[in-house]
Amino acid sequence: MVPAGPVLVRGGRTGGALLRGDRCVPRDAGFPQEEKEKGLFGMKKTGLSFIVVLSAFFLPWVNGVPHAEDKFTLMAPNGISFSEIRGYETWDVIAPSYRTDNKELRIILGNSAMIDSYKSGVPGNGKAFSDGSIVVKIGWAERQSPSFPVAYEPGELRRVEFIVKDSKRFPQTGGWAYARFVYDAKTATFTPWGKDASFAQECFRCHNVVKDRDYIFTGYPQR
Repeated sequence: MVPAGPVLVRGGRTGGALLRGDRCVPRDAGFPQEEKEKGLFGMKKTGLSFIVVLSAFFLPWVNGVPHAEDKFTLMAPNGISFSEIRGYETWDVIAPSYRTDNKELRIILGNSAMIDSYKSGVPGNGKAFSDGSIVVKIGWAERQSPSFPVAYEPGELRRVEFIVKDSKRFPQTGGWAYARFVYDAKTATFTPWGKDASFAQECFRCHNVVKDRDYIFTGYPQR
C-alpha cells in the first residue's frame, strides 16, 4: 500500500527523509510554505514560540506551588545579606524557645564561633562573644501534633532572622548587625524586613535589656 501522504521515516537509508507516495524526497522539498513552517506535530513555529513563552512563565510552578526563590540573594535594608548564614540549616542548636503572645515556636542556632564562645563561658564570665559569631532564629506558627495531641510542633514557617557580631562595623548597635526575612507560604518567598537601615535600631532597643549578656537573650542550656 502506498502511503497517502508524507510519512516521516526514522533511520534507515532515507536518514529521516520524507516519503511522498513511492518517492523519497528531501525533508522540505515540494511542500507549501505553510507546511514547511509547521513542526512535527503540525504546529506553526509561531505557535511553538508561544508555548515556549508560556512554559517560561509557568515553569517555576509545580502542582500550583511556586518553587522557592534563591533566598541567599536577598539583602536586608542595612546591607546584611541572607548569604551571611549560608549553611545555617546544619548549624548547632543553641536552644528552642516559645513566644506566648504570637504562639510562635522557635529554634535558635549558632555557627561554630558562637558555640565556641558559649562553651568558653560567655557571657556568664563577663566576656563578649567573639567577632564572627552568628545567631539564627527560625520561627514557625505552632501546630497541635495530629499524632500526639498534647504536644505542639512547628507549623507554617514565618521567618528567619539573625544577628552577626562585628564590633568594628556596627558599633552603633552594640557590635551586632540585625537582619530579618519574613516568609510568605503562599508564594514560597522571603521578604526583607524594614523600610530602611533604621529598622536595626528597633531590634537593638529590644536587645538592649540584656546588654550585660552582650545583647544575647538565649542561654546555652545543659545537654
